[in-house]
Amino acid sequence: MRDTKINRVVVVGPGALGGLLASSLCRIIPGEIWVLDHDSHRAALLQDSGLTLERDGHIEHFLVQATADAKRIGPIPLVLLCVKSPALARTIPSLLPLLSENTLLLAWQNGIAHLPLLLAAQLPGTVAVAVTSLGAHLVGQGQVRFGGEGETSLGFLHKASPEARLALNEVVKLFQRAGLNAQVKNDILIQVWNKLLVNVGINALTAIYNCKNGGLLENAETLDLLQAAVLEAASVAQAKGIAIAPEPVARTIAVCRATANNISSMLQDVRQNRQTEIEAINGSILEEAKKLAIPAPINTELYAAIKALEKRYLPG
Repeated sequence: MRDTKINRVVVVGPGALGGLLASSLCRIIPGEIWVLDHDSHRAALLQDSGLTLERDGHIEHFLVQATADAKRIGPIPLVLLCVKSPALARTIPSLLPLLSENTLLLAWQNGIAHLPLLLAAQLPGTVAVAVTSLGAHLVGQGQVRFGGEGETSLGFLHKASPEARLALNEVVKLFQRAGLNAQVKNDILIQVWNKLLVNVGINALTAIYNCKNGGLLENAETLDLLQAAVLEAASVAQAKGIAIAPEPVARTIAVCRATANNISSMLQDVRQNRQTEIEAINGSILEEAKKLAIPAPINTELYAAIKALEKRYLPG
């Protein structure tokens, strides 16, 4: 029978969200938070210097254990998979030393492209999905700036065992102790799509216009584009029979306000000359729209604009 006690956690991917989660959990499980990074040099720096979290003008420092070798960590009760969607396929094989039948893996990727990859991988243990509207910004190596409060929903894509459900409830308690607003949702796929619609309205536009989330509400043009992009995505969701929450545009605007000072992950990627999650977000909407013969001209425009930005710095 699964031991649901969570006394060790590994965060895979020390980006903005991964850094925020690791820092938050260090408060309640000091010395037992691991960070797994594919970059051995960066892992060594994190091992030596730890993480800093800046929030409301206050700066806290946390020591973590960091490595690029999952075998050093071994099987662990909870894995928080925080790599970006484009890195997921190459990351999955490296997770195997962390996993056992008692492991709960929580996937935090934006969009919907990660879902079939996780299901096809048939990993040991149990896979669950996390959806969050928390805001965070990586301002330097191991330096995270809190960007705004948000809800975090956790759930299973398919029927889970009683032991797995109990373990997920323990994760919620752990997050709540760490100051995160977390809850279990039985309709996690709907939550994934609700978040996808928010990402569709915010991420590409902030990267194209080089502005914080709140800046989208200060410009009539960006506000119109936000609305149009979200409504196109909502039409796709409804055609697929996804019971998304009502008023998706209003919800997206509310997230912009709540995370007004946050720099979206896509804008962070563009500024750092990294591959974005455009395929998993607007690209996924376009893929589904094509299958359903639903026009999506605004999402097509946003997708093309981000691809043009990436072309400036990504190799061939």
